[in-house]
Amino acid sequence: MSMDRAVEYASRGVRERLLSGGGPSLDRMPLLRAVLDAMASEVQDSMRGLAEGAMQFVVEATSVARAGDVVVEAERSALAAAYVSGADLDAKTIIGADRRFVFTLLEALFGSDGSETPYDMERALTAIETRVGMLAFARVTSALQAAFLSLAGTSFSLEPAEARAEPAGGARKNGFCVVCRCRLRAFGTEGELFVAIPQATLDPMRDALSQAASTAAPSADPLWAKRMKERVTQTEVTLSAVMEKTDLTLADVARFEVGQVIELPVSPTGLVALMCEGQSLFWCEIGQKDGSYTIRIDDFVDQQQEFIDDVLRG
Repeated sequence: MSMDRAVEYASRGVRERLLSGGGPSLDRMPLLRAVLDAMASEVQDSMRGLAEGAMQFVVEATSVARAGDVVVEAERSALAAAYVSGADLDAKTIIGADRRFVFTLLEALFGSDGSETPYDMERALTAIETRVGMLAFARVTSALQAAFLSLAGTSFSLEPAEARAEPAGGARKNGFCVVCRCRLRAFGTEGELFVAIPQATLDPMRDALSQAASTAAPSADPLWAKRMKERVTQTEVTLSAVMEKTDLTLADVARFEVGQVIELPVSPTGLVALMCEGQSLFWCEIGQKDGSYTIRIDDFVDQQQEFIDDVLRG
């Protein structure tokens, strides 16, 4: 390595340490919040159909915390799990949840409608409750990986660090983590779940996460757009050519007889209204061709003017 490259490498290392010495800066990673919001949205969509009422799963806050504090919080949580998310096996992503989160999921699975008081006993989770909670963790990890890939274009793998449900104690206790706190709301109650991603895991993705979240509307699927256009344009409608209208009383209608001729103030040079579903679309001229009546579109109907005319006539 040349002297110039050695100096450049050393200065870059110092710069990186200075930038990360106080923990990761959320302001320097604006795309991270978009990733976390996308994760929460995906998890919420996956919970549809679990309960009669709506279940809301949203990001409540993101913050930076010391890894040691995260480990302590995980050990105090009702349920926690650690996931390896990089080459550094000690830099584990931790997911934790309180009892209310797990109990709310169980209420949903068993068809609760919120009419009963939420269950919230301070006790260890049963095997079934633990399994339900771990299934929710699996949805969170799957949604998080998909969000990183689609928004940041980076691969973010999450593999369970241990088989048991509380492996958080094996995580590194020094350094910093970005903590995403999510809230599950349903049946008049709510529970909390947090995801703690180590700084060591996020550092390789710093450049990708430093980009601002795109505000452009997602482009439509061309195949979907084509099929939608075909379905809309192939919809059958009924058109009516209305030559004239006249006002009659109910008594006049009651005196109608078979064969009676009803005179209408029709002018052969007057315009005919082409209507669809009671809505006037065009003014047309009446004519004949091959023994059949025809109409030729002459002009669009001015809806605003028609409204004014109706008001004046009324």
